[in-house]
Amino acid sequence: MTTPPPVIAHLLSNRWNSAIAEYAVHTARALDLAGFPQVFVALRGSAGARRALAAGISVVEVERFSLMQLPDILRAVRGEELKAVFVYGGPETFISKWIKGSRPGIKVIRFRGDNRDASQRSNTMLQQLSMGHIDMLLAPSKFIAGRLDSRARVVEPGIDIERIHRVGSADPGPGARADCVILGRLDPVKGHDLFFRVFSRMLASKDRAPYCLHVVGEPANLSLVHLEHYAREAGLTIGRDITFTAERVSDLSSLLSSACAGIICSTGSEIIGRVAQEFLVCGTPVVVSGAGSLAEIPLPGDGLDYGALRSPEIEGALWKFLEASRLESREQRSARALAAAKRFSLETMSHALAGILDELGVKPVSARF
Repeated sequence: MTTPPPVIAHLLSNRWNSAIAEYAVHTARALDLAGFPQVFVALRGSAGARRALAAGISVVEVERFSLMQLPDILRAVRGEELKAVFVYGGPETFISKWIKGSRPGIKVIRFRGDNRDASQRSNTMLQQLSMGHIDMLLAPSKFIAGRLDSRARVVEPGIDIERIHRVGSADPGPGARADCVILGRLDPVKGHDLFFRVFSRMLASKDRAPYCLHVVGEPANLSLVHLEHYAREAGLTIGRDITFTAERVSDLSSLLSSACAGIICSTGSEIIGRVAQEFLVCGTPVVVSGAGSLAEIPLPGDGLDYGALRSPEIEGALWKFLEASRLESREQRSARALAAAKRFSLETMSHALAGILDELGVKPVSARF
């Protein structure tokens, strides 16, 4: 079967299995649902290339995004049907100037969702020069969109519900839930050390506390040895108050569905907030630090944002929240999972992206929803 010429091109210079790479792949998947033929141009051997290919998206791999590679990139996206280009980082934003200039009418949409977008000033002279050809800015949250200009539009990331979903049989049920799960790479920015102290103070304030902190993640800029040291310094007993799984978990849905609560204690970098979303689509309420976009994640009644609290209020609020979470019915959790799945589904993302492209005058070929 002949592949139709691309209406949309995605350029991704991010090599790792990051939240940005996942957002890019899910954008392509969502636009596929909306009926847009696409091509996904990514670095050779990158996680984004692998994931897009596995999702059935047409993929072209390049060595780098530079002027030397421009002929290869232009060949990958060339065609009279090309109407829009999504870019997700600096190198491909630079290259997109030449793609836009290759034929009138091509629109460029720039995703903004990394740490610099949360920490650096926007609308500087340099940004205006480098982003002057951008037609629209795509942000994963109001937090980021509010730091940009009038071109910004918010599209929350979609989640692959087939991969991450509630597993009812994994939920031990009311009263039996004990694990409070921190999921994510082992990195200082994820705030493990600070939350260990909060959790320890909460346990110390109660005669009998049924909770255990379960830390799950692969070492990045922090080793398991360091985390164990921080736990002991905080007064937590390893094996009783806290446990560690320093490796990738194969059945992520069951882990998230079984937790009393999901803990996202980051001090920074939570721009996309995919872990909080994953807990919610598994029916599990979340405790968040309020960093980055996290304040926008909890659905009403499904989250505790402790960012504005200080000790001892934070420990009291955490205890009250965990007690309510531990006693929730399975029906409550199923209802939460359904509501979150609707909000964060690829279909919802598809409708939002189709609306943005319609605003730019770019129409689908044949929608699947």
